[in-house]
Amino acid sequence: MGFFSRKPSFTTGHPGDDQLLGMLATAPGGLNTPRHWIHYVYCGDAAGADILEREAVTAGWAVRRVVPEYHGIVAERSDRAITPAAVVETRAFFERLAASVTAGEYDGWEASAG
Repeated sequence: MGFFSRKPSFTTGHPGDDQLLGMLATAPGGLNTPRHWIHYVYCGDAAGADILEREAVTAGWAVRRVVPEYHGIVAERSDRAITPAAVVETRAFFERLAASVTAGEYDGWEASAG
């Protein structure tokens, strides 16, 4: 049986998150190892990007702004294990944050496997 045909023993309520967690679960250290975790949030204007940046930094994320012709942030940290509970909590945080600004959009996450 191949990796992609196995069902994870957890569910976050988001199929994409479950797939990423399934991959991380098989990586060295499994789901209990802190990893470099990156989230992408976009918005319609510079004022919204200021809000996104301020709120993410307050919540403990290091933030980079996206290129000047677009608006948004790339938020990252390396001090948390990426568990199903952490994914649910963090997705909810960034989705709420995106909803608080003009044309906000949470575009998902990625993490290091090694």
